[in-house]
Formats: sequence, structure tokens, C-alpha cells
Amino acid sequence: MYKILFMLKATEQAKKREKIARYSQEDLEQEPVSFLRELGAGIVPNAPRLKKKVLIAELIAATQAERVIVGLIPDTPLDAIAITKDVADQFEENVNQQLGEWTEKFYEEFRKLVQSKWRGADGWDESIHGDLASMGYRVVRYLDEYEGRGGENLKFTTKLRYRTRIWELLEEFVQAEEGAVYYKQLESCLELLRRAIKIQISETANLKKNLQERKLAQRKKDKVTVSFKPLHEFSLKTLQNLEKFSSRDWKRISIALVIASGRRLSEIHLTTTKFEYVDSFKVSFTGQLKVKGKAAKYYEDNPAYEIPTLVNAELVVKGHDWLKRNNKTVNTPDLANRRYSGDLSDAVRMLRSRWDVQHECFTYKGFRAIYGQVCNQVFNNNNQDNVLYLAEILGHGRGDLIDGDDLTDMLTPQSYNSDFEVVDTDCVLS
Repeated sequence: MYKILFMLKATEQAKKREKIARYSQEDLEQEPVSFLRELGAGIVPNAPRLKKKVLIAELIAATQAERVIVGLIPDTPLDAIAITKDVADQFEENVNQQLGEWTEKFYEEFRKLVQSKWRGADGWDESIHGDLASMGYRVVRYLDEYEGRGGENLKFTTKLRYRTRIWELLEEFVQAEEGAVYYKQLESCLELLRRAIKIQISETANLKKNLQERKLAQRKKDKVTVSFKPLHEFSLKTLQNLEKFSSRDWKRISIALVIASGRRLSEIHLTTTKFEYVDSFKVSFTGQLKVKGKAAKYYEDNPAYEIPTLVNAELVVKGHDWLKRNNKTVNTPDLANRRYSGDLSDAVRMLRSRWDVQHECFTYKGFRAIYGQVCNQVFNNNNQDNVLYLAEILGHGRGDLIDGDDLTDMLTPQSYNSDFEVVDTDCVLS
């Protein structure tokens, strides 16, 4: 075993440690010991001989440094961020200090403005509204110009987080003046400032949406034609011959299921997911993920809904049962993505060459878009105005759909029409 440790290159060890670090102790405890021993090979001495409890402790101990970074930046590969815990802590401390110093100076200006615009019994100088709008713009501009890690501009979500921190500090400064002569005026103007900042952020969000729409239009121009016939044949033959496959063939079954059902990777590989037969080309699906707002409430009240299938529905039910019997489902979506996404990406890349489709969106996730287009052609009479239909069968905004057919998020369903022109769909019902 020490020989194995020696044989692993430093880059290979780093990659493997990162993979291990993304499993929590609870995740590891759910795994069979055979998987844990394979995971620990080259990282933990004598991994094949250790008992499960000891092996888990060794895996966690061997990846303590990586776990710190994964916790800080969970969606970034470790080899892409050359950073130690000390550097990370220092960066966060610098951010808080920088935001704090800027907000303190900003508050002093805000305080002086409020005092100068209050006319006592005569009320406010009317120019206060314009002045507060201008101050709201300054917060947004500050975040737009803020230099993040690596000298890059902040992402939109990071700007929102930093804005929240600035706002919390402003509230603390105002609360500290409770009992002062201008306290009520400060409170009132702080609420006006909050509205001004929200308006500015909303305008930024609209600009972001417009950019997404332009990118969507460009994607539609770059569409490629995909014949569904080989994909359908792959899915159908795979699910018709499940008894011929062993557990190591799980990637083939998973890809066959996404082609036939259009569900996400984390939905297909989730233990609690259910596919129940309804009729020849329809199943009842339970396990919708990535929903929020009204849609989240809808799926909480209605966890199962019917979806079309592109092979006989009974085969989809049997295919998912096969994954469960062969221990290829897990208890959480995050674990499913960590466990299976890498291997499935590699498998789809091989199929991309086999089917001669050279498009960056021809991925496991891309099969979901292809599924939507095929369903629209086969079951929805090739309706050109198909955004609501795609949203319904793919689980986007369903809670909004039942409120007068008003779909809030139009861009996501539209994106499923953006990358592929799918042909040869008559094979589904033939």
C-alpha cells in the first residue's frame, strides 16, 4: 500500500483528496466499505484492510486541509484556487474590514445629509429624495467597482451578499443612535435609502436578464441538427435488455433514462425518486428538484405529476428500479452530483464522438433539452409557442402555471429550444 502511495503523482493525489473532501462524514457512512477502500487507495495507508469506522476517520483526517477550502468555496475545483486556510481567513477578514471602513464613511455622509435636509416643523427639504437615490446609486457603483479575489469584478450573487453586509452595518449604525435628536429621521431616511438601493439592484438585474436574452439569441443562431434516432435506439435497447448488464454498466442505464425521461442527474440518482407507470408513454414522477417560490409550494402539496416518456413507460420504471437494486442511487442531490457527474460526463463525451455531435451543450444535461423538443414534436403537435409546455413537463414554474398560466421565468424554458434542432423523432411511436 505504501508503494501505491508512492506511485500516485502529486497532481493525482491532489485531485483524489479533493474528491474525498467533498464527502461529509454522513455521506461516507452511507457508502459500502468496498467503495470507501477504493476511495482511500493511494491516500490512506492499508485502506483495503481497514474496517469501515477506522477508514472513514482516516479519510477525513487525510483531507482536513482540503475540507476547509471546500467549505469556503464548494463549487470551485481545489486545483483552480491556490489558497491555504490562512490566506482564505485573511481574505474574508480583509473583505469585512474593507466593507466596514467604506460603510462607516458612507454612513457619516448619510447622517450629515439627513441633518441638513430636516427642517423641523416645516418637514423635509424636497431634494432629500433625489439625494437618497444618488446615495443608493453610490452603493451599487461601489459594488460594481469592487475588486474581488484575483482582481476580477464581483459576481452578481456576491454583490447581493456584500450589499446585505453593508445594509446590516447601516442598520447597526442607526440603531446605535437610538434616543438621539435625529434618530427618527435617520430611521425614516434609511428606509428610503433601502428602497433606492433595491431599485438600483433591480435595474442591474434587468440588465443581467437582457444579457441572458442576447446570449440566448446567439445560442439559437448556433443551433446544430441532431438526429434523435440513434439516441432513441440506444435508450430503447438498453432498457429492454437490463438483465444483460452488470452494476459496472450503470452509466449506460443512467444515460438511457435521461434520454427517455428528461430528468436531472440528481433526480435520477436519488433514492426517494419514483417513476410509476400510468400508460404506454406516461409515468407519474415524484422527486422534482431545484424549485422555489410558488413552484416549491406546489410540489410540496403535489409531489407527483405526470410526464411523457420517449420509450415505453414500463421500461423507464424498470430502469430506475435497476439503478436502485445496483446501489446507484443516494440520499441527497448534492451527493448524487458529486458521486456520478464526473463518470457520466466522460461517458457522454464518448457517445458524442460515436454519434458525431460536436456541440458543447451535448452533455448529460443537454439530453434534457433534447427530450423537451422531442416531446413537443411527438406529444404537443410541434407547437411553436411551447414555453409553457416545456415548463410543465420539465418542472419549471409549475406553481405559477396554475395561477392563470402566468409563467414568471421565461428564459429557462426557452433555453431548451436554443441549442439543438432535433429531427427523426417519428421513431418514438413507430
